[in-house]
Amino acid sequence: MSKTIFEISVSGRKGVTLPPRDPDIPLNEIIPSEFLREKPARIPELSEIDVMRHFIPLSQKNHCIEKGLYPLGSCTMKYNPKLNESLVRNPSFQNLHPLQPESTLQGTLMILYELQKALAEISGFNKVSLQPAAGAQGEFTGIRVIFAYHRAKGNTHKNKIIIPDSAHGTNPASCALVGYEVVELKSDVRGRCDLTHLKSIVDENTAGFMLTNPNTLGLFEDQIEEIASIIHSVDGLMYLDGANLNALLGLVKPGKIGFDLMHFNLHKTFATPHGGGGPGSGPVG
Repeated sequence: MSKTIFEISVSGRKGVTLPPRDPDIPLNEIIPSEFLREKPARIPELSEIDVMRHFIPLSQKNHCIEKGLYPLGSCTMKYNPKLNESLVRNPSFQNLHPLQPESTLQGTLMILYELQKALAEISGFNKVSLQPAAGAQGEFTGIRVIFAYHRAKGNTHKNKIIIPDSAHGTNPASCALVGYEVVELKSDVRGRCDLTHLKSIVDENTAGFMLTNPNTLGLFEDQIEEIASIIHSVDGLMYLDGANLNALLGLVKPGKIGFDLMHFNLHKTFATPHGGGGPGSGPVG
């Protein structure tokens, strides 16, 4: 087992040398006494190279996309080209403020508009919104769209969303947050949606069907048109979780095969940096 960073500390060793205080005033004259420590903080004393040689080997004990493939059907571990990591930090559109004058944001607004058009084109939907702030909120927003659709039509009795048993856990969570009852659909022997079971659980209370395709097992659901026909027959909506959209790009447009709406995961299908509270946008088409 590796030693802790405290165990490799050497008294008097420094990583950097700070300049003297200017002006040189005692801390108790600058900071109120109630905020001062009664004894020095227990901070390990190490050089910069000590720190690097401690943490780099620890980081390499974890699996990451730079080390090898992560083949789970629905996951976030997709390799992002390092060039794209640099581009998203371009100071030309980084560090914007929501209250900036619109006249100073025209370049960024153009990029956002063109992104909306591109996402609509590749997905086969009429319009795409970038309003949701992250992938999870995009999923929630999509289910709210289903709710709003039925409320506008007076379908207040529609209180159920059907979700396959292979779905990612966020799907039933989003539906529950909107107030829908989740009905689980069984998989067949091939690992795909069981149409016989689907027909037995669809009724007039069905508000929609939520599906990831390819599914979380990495299998393409090849009965989409028949599933869509069943759901649309009771005025339900077909919702696509875009977690595995990579597998469809250039081959299938979800909006053309029966799906009514979807959300995109920009940190999965595109190169938005992972982590840090989400991808910063969860577009909905």
